[in-house]
Amino acid sequence: STVSLPTHAQCSSVFKRCTLNAIPHTKDLLQRSRLPLSLILEPYPNLQSNDINIPLINNSSVIRCTKCRSYINPFIQFAEGGTKWQCNLCDTKNQVPPFFDWDSINQRPVDRWSRVELNHGCVDIVAPSEYAQDPLQPPVYVFIIDVSVQAVQAGILPVVANSILEALDSIPNPEGRVKVTFLTVDSGVGFYSLSGKQPELMVVSDLSEIYLPRTPDDLVVNLLECRPIVEDLLKRMSEMHVKRCTNLNCLGVAIEAAKQLLISSGGKIVCFQGSLPSVGEGAIRSEDFKKAVSSEMPIMAYQEDFYRSISSDCCKANISVDMFVFGSNSVDLATMNMLPRFTGGHTHYFPGFNGANGAEANKLRQEILCMLNQDIGLEGVMRTRCSSGIACTSFHGNITPLSSDVMLLPNVPQGQSFCVEMSIEAEICTSTSFFQTALIYTTSSGERRIRVMTLCLPVTKSLSELYARADQVAIAKSLCLQSIEKAVTQKRRHGRDHLVKETAEICKAYNKEMTGAKQNGENNISICHNLSLLPLLIFGILKSETFNEVNIVPWNICTQTTLLLRTLPLQEWARIVHPNLYSLHNLPPLMVSKDGIQNHTMPLPMNLSLEKFDSHGCYLLENGQRIMIWIGRNAVPQLCKDLLNVSDIHQINTGQVDCLPKIDNPLSQRVNSIIEHIRSRKNSHTYYPSIYIIREDAESPLRSLFLSHLVESTGSSHATEKKNIISNLNYLSWLHHISNSSY
Repeated sequence: STVSLPTHAQCSSVFKRCTLNAIPHTKDLLQRSRLPLSLILEPYPNLQSNDINIPLINNSSVIRCTKCRSYINPFIQFAEGGTKWQCNLCDTKNQVPPFFDWDSINQRPVDRWSRVELNHGCVDIVAPSEYAQDPLQPPVYVFIIDVSVQAVQAGILPVVANSILEALDSIPNPEGRVKVTFLTVDSGVGFYSLSGKQPELMVVSDLSEIYLPRTPDDLVVNLLECRPIVEDLLKRMSEMHVKRCTNLNCLGVAIEAAKQLLISSGGKIVCFQGSLPSVGEGAIRSEDFKKAVSSEMPIMAYQEDFYRSISSDCCKANISVDMFVFGSNSVDLATMNMLPRFTGGHTHYFPGFNGANGAEANKLRQEILCMLNQDIGLEGVMRTRCSSGIACTSFHGNITPLSSDVMLLPNVPQGQSFCVEMSIEAEICTSTSFFQTALIYTTSSGERRIRVMTLCLPVTKSLSELYARADQVAIAKSLCLQSIEKAVTQKRRHGRDHLVKETAEICKAYNKEMTGAKQNGENNISICHNLSLLPLLIFGILKSETFNEVNIVPWNICTQTTLLLRTLPLQEWARIVHPNLYSLHNLPPLMVSKDGIQNHTMPLPMNLSLEKFDSHGCYLLENGQRIMIWIGRNAVPQLCKDLLNVSDIHQINTGQVDCLPKIDNPLSQRVNSIIEHIRSRKNSHTYYPSIYIIREDAESPLRSLFLSHLVESTGSSHATEKKNIISNLNYLSWLHHISNSSY
């Protein structure tokens, strides 16, 4: 008999999303469509209380297929009088365990059809002892802070120390297992003994072979037991290093020291880096960095193999790394990112940081608080299994692949996604295909769990159904990741060419297979409705800082955007590619219900086209990373007064602000409500969006940046030559190019 399928039988698209919601039955059909077959995974999303509830299963053993090792799920079938269950991935018949029809907690029979694992496509299973060979890893944090002259002058240290101090109560620590330690870095590595009555600084200056001046137990302490001395250190740290006079930095040596501290326990390294590593292992010569930036190299090209090598060592020891990187031209963001890239970490970038700037300091504070407040998953291993005839071929994301279908995650990060590319290896003769992803990890409370996410999709022999059930956002991200991989391993232009070619090939295949249409000389593209926005999404990728020209976009900004495009969850990724634009000067006021509750419904977004702008208007554009407010050149004094509390546009300064003034008028209340909503969005916690004020009549880099996001602007360009597609092409010309390439 087949298990009945309730509402939650399918894994939610929050966790797992396929580029094709109908699977082609042969490799030939997939190739004819030119569509990519991939899974977009976000196994550990930042769920709020009103979001999806993931049921927890606590059985005496885990029920798995004896052949393919998949987990029991809503799509299995019972056979032989209910004594066996047939695996939906490989058809193997397995014995139903005796406890399956018995409630061990209440000691009574239970209806098997009501069991959680047969009703939910996403479940958490408490793993028995055999899934934890070593003692379960406690959450251990090693904070590495740059105290060289550049970092001290930028004001990094006081903001970091105060933010960590503020976050101590919010670090998930239900069982009191969290441990911490601190290292400071300049020409040597500073260790802090935290087991006495007050912190003791010990500096190791021998960089040839780093050693620990005390035992790990003396340096790495339990947060609850040593809370007073940890607080004392954080309060005094700025004073201890205010007179530093060296501009040298030995980050690589400090990473090696942190690895030695964590080698037996695993944990997380959080590094705050404000200068270029210049001495010891991992040193980067500034001349080499400047030479790399000025030449046509692959994006995210790193300058020192040490960081790739030590990231591999960290991954094997279940050590993840988060990087907070500061400075515009004084740091090599691509090389610094090698550590988070292969250990499941995040990279945060603050160009031109100045701790005295309240807006910049608050952004850093918010992102530190978010990072430490997150309930992390430790010692993660994730595997994706597919039905017969389908195979996983490659991964994308901040992971270390162990095989074609297994990835290692020392830290299972919130606010990141991964992509699994797949291929059709043999004809699929069944009516459905299944995709099951299992993530085994350790919670902050020290419990080993398995998150099982199962997706069932129909198999089709119809090309029209394949197109009709394609997911254009997931497809755009899959193509984006493929292009980034080409730009990383080859050159930037190869990534751009791949995006252009694949978009044209999809449209060409649809024209050939579905319409047989002929070129009409217009900008119309024959494509099904649910792929109609694909050319726009691809154009947004091409116009992003990742694929823009080197002499237009600074190297580190290009790298930062590339990191976001590689790792952001799908919803936030789409905002980077196609931001939200709102008209502010004609907003309706906040609606208030009878009980006095304000309705914070967001206004409808506009098209990203400069042709839609009024010169007297005011607009807000947000992409999850920035909130940019555009003041038209003819903005009336009353608008300036109501929004920014200035008498006219000439008193408005272009630049970054922490927040807008809160003024007692409907416009100010409404705009502040919109900003508050954007900043409180669940997926915006990892990166805190900054606010920028931009005047239309004032030339500035911010003005150019704002205009670059208006990807639907038509302009006057009609260039169709391939070499001009990125730098000069407008949206109409892009559609014309794709239309011509589709026939």
